[in-house]
Amino acid sequence: MTDRLENVVTPEEVESLVEFEKSIQWQWSSGDPTGYMDALAEDVNYVDPLAEYVIVGREAVRAHFKRIHTGPSGIIRQEYLNEIARPLSDDEVLLIFTFNTYQPDDNGGEKLFLSWNMSEIFRKTDGQWQLRHAHLSLRNAFDPDSIPKLRDSWLRSSVGK
Repeated sequence: MTDRLENVVTPEEVESLVEFEKSIQWQWSSGDPTGYMDALAEDVNYVDPLAEYVIVGREAVRAHFKRIHTGPSGIIRQEYLNEIARPLSDDEVLLIFTFNTYQPDDNGGEKLFLSWNMSEIFRKTDGQWQLRHAHLSLRNAFDPDSIPKLRDSWLRSSVGK
């Protein structure tokens, strides 16, 4: 990383971006996708295991979100691991992290629901962070339970749509 980039995107700005991402992710898990929808840049690219192809453009990603997100997911805890934030330019930051979600188990505790590896590029425009690119992948894609859990979750939430 060059000194020029380190001086343009301050540690405080990176921390505010990380907190912003966490807040819109919790909003999503709580049943309200508008935080992510409002944060999409016009030229966003979105890679999701639930999509057949890369989704390009704000309206296309919003339509994808509306199709897959139908309310609260039952997630009671989120966990961010291995967080990396790297400035890419004077107005863009790359976030990379492992994202775990937990749901209640049958014994009053919690169980791991899905575990993701995620990378996101946010651009700061007019003082606001906008999602420019996201790539989501299931961390345990070869675990025989991961894909069915994701598919079944989506199918259950899509019934009647």
